[in-house]
Amino acid sequence: MTATLTSARGRAGSRTAGGHLTGAFALARLALRRDRVKLPIWLIAITAMIPRFYHAAATIVAPTPESRAEAAQMIKGSYMRVLAGPVFGDEPVTSQSYFLAAYWVEFLLAAGLMNILLVTRHTRAEEQTGHAELIRAAVVGRHAQLTAALIVALLADVVLAVLAAAGAIGVGFPAGGALLFGASLAAAGLVFAAVTAVTAQITEQPRAAAGMAGVTLFAAWVVRGAGALQDQEGGPVFWLSPIGWSQQTRVLAGDRWWPLALPVLVAALLAAAAYAVAGRRDLGAALVTPRPGHAEAPSWLRSSFTLALRLQRAAIGWWAGAFLAVGIVLGGMTGAMATTDLAIFPPGADLGRAWVSLMVFTGSLYTCVFALLSVVRLRTEELRGLAGAVLAGPTGRSAWYASSLLVSALGAALLLAVYGAGLGIGAAASTGEPGLAGEVVRASLLRLPEALVLLAVAAALLGLAPRALGLAWAVFLYSALVQVFGPYWGVPEWLTGTSVLSYLPWHPLGASAPVAAAVLTGLAALLAVLGLYGLRRRDLASG
Repeated sequence: MTATLTSARGRAGSRTAGGHLTGAFALARLALRRDRVKLPIWLIAITAMIPRFYHAAATIVAPTPESRAEAAQMIKGSYMRVLAGPVFGDEPVTSQSYFLAAYWVEFLLAAGLMNILLVTRHTRAEEQTGHAELIRAAVVGRHAQLTAALIVALLADVVLAVLAAAGAIGVGFPAGGALLFGASLAAAGLVFAAVTAVTAQITEQPRAAAGMAGVTLFAAWVVRGAGALQDQEGGPVFWLSPIGWSQQTRVLAGDRWWPLALPVLVAALLAAAAYAVAGRRDLGAALVTPRPGHAEAPSWLRSSFTLALRLQRAAIGWWAGAFLAVGIVLGGMTGAMATTDLAIFPPGADLGRAWVSLMVFTGSLYTCVFALLSVVRLRTEELRGLAGAVLAGPTGRSAWYASSLLVSALGAALLLAVYGAGLGIGAAASTGEPGLAGEVVRASLLRLPEALVLLAVAAALLGLAPRALGLAWAVFLYSALVQVFGPYWGVPEWLTGTSVLSYLPWHPLGASAPVAAAVLTGLAALLAVLGLYGLRRRDLASG
């Protein structure tokens, strides 16, 4: 009898252990179905940028062997190596190798960001909304949801590798180099999927989990840049960054596959750590428990504006820190760019100021992303029932909506000022022109109407057609592509005028267009009012 009971307990324990993954593949299929729009958009967008960036490298920035050699030499300069490169070997620079030197980092960052958002969406966000609790009530194992998220991330990375390889072959890469390029993107994405699996166990908030993983991604970029400063092909510190591991495959300069073992190993270790923590916490809880709030709010926090400010202060702070760091790095390249005549700049232009003007416009694009995300946050609060809880009190819809948009607009202005300050400080230090710093801040703030229009486009969709909020991203991407690449694609001038970003001048630095700025600001105000009208007339999501 004793032996039988012991045996039964052993078998039960075995079933329990094996049951932790029960339902993982079914949940993975569900996640793929739910991401049937978002995930293909990410994959297609990243892949589509391969021919676009290659076209920029081969026909706009450096169209001739001489200009490619000059551009590669510029990348080998210390400041440019922080942002781009490395340039491997001493062979003549081809259009393909220059494409890798100039843009490889951007593709690795995009792969990492895609994985961060994907894993957050299917792990911690599911716990916060209560969906995970409903799923776990069925025949689903303890680790099934985390496993499903990692399976989907792995599948997405494999598909990305295949698509990226096909895109690379399409622009002239040999088959071996193209496959290695695609594999490098997948490996980097896999590492940050595993990083997010860990951060999802640390905090209870999805935004915090994604933010921590995003900081890790940014840190990997910074470490990669520091390693690039040590040597033009990457020094010892370069090997401390997952982004550096992918670049050390030396695509088209030796094609080494073995560095990809590092991201695979680290991803496996991080995933094991995520499983270990997940097995020791309650559903919905986290490794770091949130601090209890005060029983009563201070008087200054009892208005809708201060509530909106408090909810966005952390995001604005993180964005501001990143803007300042990126601005200083980009501004520090001004001295090198001032002596490099690339085809991207107009003939006879002051090259240093042309570079800074282009970087000011780049900062405007980053700020537009912040503006759109701030409206997405409002929609998320509505779907999760948080907005309903606020509106159940004395706060009305108009105050909630207007306060949130006002904080977002002020945040956009602050980010432009901070970015301009960083860019100006870097440019002034590299050129020896102290007065350039103030001029760059002014030029950066002059682009605020662009961010306000896109903020208002998203706000109008939030009020009138909240399910179509994604169209705001389509407007932004269309405007950016038409404005940046339109002149080189032969886009008619009237079509360029349909871009929101085409009305404020790039050159010369700090040029103002008061009429265009006033029209854009008025359009933003009109769209915001339309959004309020729609919000007041429709039902809120029940959460």
